[in-house]
Amino acid sequence: MTDLTIESDRAAQPSAVNVHRGLLFVLAIVTVYACLHAGFRLLASDVLGEDDVYDIVFTQELRIGYDAFPRQPPLFNWVLWAVQQVLGPSLESFLLIKYTALVASVGFLYLAARRALDNTLFALLTVESMALIYSISWRFHEGFTHEVGAMVAVLATTWLVLRVLQEGRPVDFIGLAVTMGLGFLTEPAYIVFLLTFFVAAALQPGMRRALMQPQLLLALALAIAVASPYWLWLLDEPRRMRWLTGIWHNGWSFNLSGIWDAVRGPVAYLSPLLFILPVVFPGWLKTAWADLKRSPLVCEKPDYELLVLHAGGLAFAASILGALIFEIRGLAVHVLMPLYLSSVIWMFGVAKRSMTDPGPVKWFGRLAIAIALIAFVARMANLYIMDPVCQTCRWGIPYSTLAQEMRARGFDDNGTIISLEHELTGNLRQLFPNATVIARAYPNFTPDGADWTRGRVAYVWDPQMSIKKAQSYLRFLLPKGIEAKDAELVRVPWQHLWRETGYRTSTWYLLIVEKGRKKRIVNTGRSNRLGL
Repeated sequence: MTDLTIESDRAAQPSAVNVHRGLLFVLAIVTVYACLHAGFRLLASDVLGEDDVYDIVFTQELRIGYDAFPRQPPLFNWVLWAVQQVLGPSLESFLLIKYTALVASVGFLYLAARRALDNTLFALLTVESMALIYSISWRFHEGFTHEVGAMVAVLATTWLVLRVLQEGRPVDFIGLAVTMGLGFLTEPAYIVFLLTFFVAAALQPGMRRALMQPQLLLALALAIAVASPYWLWLLDEPRRMRWLTGIWHNGWSFNLSGIWDAVRGPVAYLSPLLFILPVVFPGWLKTAWADLKRSPLVCEKPDYELLVLHAGGLAFAASILGALIFEIRGLAVHVLMPLYLSSVIWMFGVAKRSMTDPGPVKWFGRLAIAIALIAFVARMANLYIMDPVCQTCRWGIPYSTLAQEMRARGFDDNGTIISLEHELTGNLRQLFPNATVIARAYPNFTPDGADWTRGRVAYVWDPQMSIKKAQSYLRFLLPKGIEAKDAELVRVPWQHLWRETGYRTSTWYLLIVEKGRKKRIVNTGRSNRLGL
């Protein structure tokens, strides 16, 4: 350490006062941040995107597990289902869950960092660093569903394990048990995180004595009980377990892409923060290298920063083994988030110990705020200007106008929709909350009790799917004498704040059939008539 050591502020003033003030400050700032992003998102468009379009279809009913995605634990779906009982199947329900989870995650990160670093200032910087992780500062706002629960679980677990190590009260073990049980139901990677975190703690003699208590076994048993309904459902049919490994049905083969995914995982997830810290804090690399060379086996006194470092290192090793043994590959960067999210605590512990003057703290704070503002402006441009800022520009796709066209052609809001494209399926579910929505192609989901043999049924799909392929998906769902080629190609104009309506268009194939009376609706422009 240098002469200008950042001293523990525990001695300066009561720790509880510092923690509470810092926590309130963090929660207030992040709540404002969340409200700004959610509010402007609602004003821009109600179109659902990415993972939201899957889950809104699944939550037509509450299930222990969902066969369309058996590898995905159902906690997010359960919470979404509960929220949608009040708000309905809408964008608002997703935003409420997502940003509530963000506020909770930041709160737990601050509490965990405050305990590990014993310094309020660097705990605040740790929270601020989330603005410098691309997966959180940008991708989080549109691409996360189940991952938001994993974020909360990982950071809450980190905080509670530190509480157990430092205080070990019964209430800490109970909180840890509940958190672990819910964490098991968020993302499969949470289990890897938990195991590596416990192993890293057990490597330090001082921590091993504090952690290896009978209460921990009871906590694990309670956590398993919380998650057991889903796990029993998963084991009930062998096909639901095939996602675990390719060995069981394809045989082992060396897969370079999976190894590359694992190797680049921590760098890709923690970027650009990982490259910014050594620049802002000049001694960062030297201090980090010294930590990497330290052995946990000689730590008689608990070293919480080293715990976080070694947990991340073990998680990295586990991901390599997963690629080698189980051929795990093709994972998006944010799927690896549970393995490395808490690593930022160690990264700022290194920054604290490498400081020689307070200047870097000011520079980092200003940089993080500047990047957060730039990201916010860029996202607003993406939402409101659209092309050429974005390419897909899914927020501008006129699903609501398509819904109007469907109603104009005779579709009943209480009818049945059979869709062959996931983004279309999810958005129609939002626009027709009383309809039964059946998803075909990918994913394949049919609500219990769905009846496509009576009433008005709308078949709709993207023209990127050929008529022939659509017929193969619909052949058992179409009435006798009607085929996919009978569908009408509906062209729908885009609308914009200042551009001329129709500057872009979207097209869909649409076929509306009235079943039960052997009639189908014949589309003639915007007029409707029943044809035999």
